[in-house]
Amino acid sequence: MSLEIFIGAGVTPTALNAEAFSTGTQSLLFNGLNAVWKAADARIFSLETPLSNASYCEACAPAACASGIAALSPTGVSLCTERIADCGADGIHATRTALKAKQVAFFGAGEDIDAADQPFFFVRHGVHVGIYAVCESESASATEHKAGANPLDLVNLSDRIREIKSNCDRLIVLYHGGKEGYPYPTPMEQKVCRKIAECGANLVLSQGSHTIGCSERWNNTTIVYGQGSLISGKTEEDAQSGLLVPYTIGDYGADTVGFVPIVGAGGGAAIADEAMSASLLEEFQKRSLRVRVEGFVPARYDTLSSTAS
Repeated sequence: MSLEIFIGAGVTPTALNAEAFSTGTQSLLFNGLNAVWKAADARIFSLETPLSNASYCEACAPAACASGIAALSPTGVSLCTERIADCGADGIHATRTALKAKQVAFFGAGEDIDAADQPFFFVRHGVHVGIYAVCESESASATEHKAGANPLDLVNLSDRIREIKSNCDRLIVLYHGGKEGYPYPTPMEQKVCRKIAECGANLVLSQGSHTIGCSERWNNTTIVYGQGSLISGKTEEDAQSGLLVPYTIGDYGADTVGFVPIVGAGGGAAIADEAMSASLLEEFQKRSLRVRVEGFVPARYDTLSSTAS
């Protein structure tokens, strides 16, 4: 029996959708997306903002929004994002407490680096799946004495990936990095994601750009540079699109990776209509052809840097 895992990018409760998140009764997935999402064997996404009722921290969403997170039926939620430490240790503690109260499993951030570095494992149809998350942002990083997200450790990353892979049948790595709004990987992002693939990851998803990017195959592993958003909580049209990634572990080890374009709707997300879906996928595939050309990534990034300066 095949195993289908749906991986979404960031979910962000904001003033636009806080009521729906807080009640947990109104669906945030429209146009058939709810049925598709719930039909998967497992569901993974990232939480982009802390959940806390602290009056001093405007960066947090209300803790009650954990009800909406739970209503999305996640198998596991990554807290390994650049904003998870915006409210400090108190915000991370409040987020973890709110999710625990709703029996939502989470990973990728903790009260110190040891807690943040723990991978998440689950079993479906006899397949042991591991999820591991790292974050580029130094400001969000956990240390031995500070709460935060699991930091990108270039010295020990290769050994860590190999160690985790030795304890599961399939390993998915969520890499929170890249340049926001940029649909290609940075040179470092591409090098790191390729190294993760070489060390045994079966799927690598870079989510920090918050825009739909591109994809390549490296060492028989699919790497996606940019998934956009799952639920952005924003009104800007370009901030609402994203790609769901169905990862299917088939019989006899025949794994496949797909892409489902989504758009914002009612503060949540919906499957893109036929025309929008075709447009988003066409541009995604064009960028994916370019990113595989040797030398394109550094040259394109140099152009971006020189233009910005």
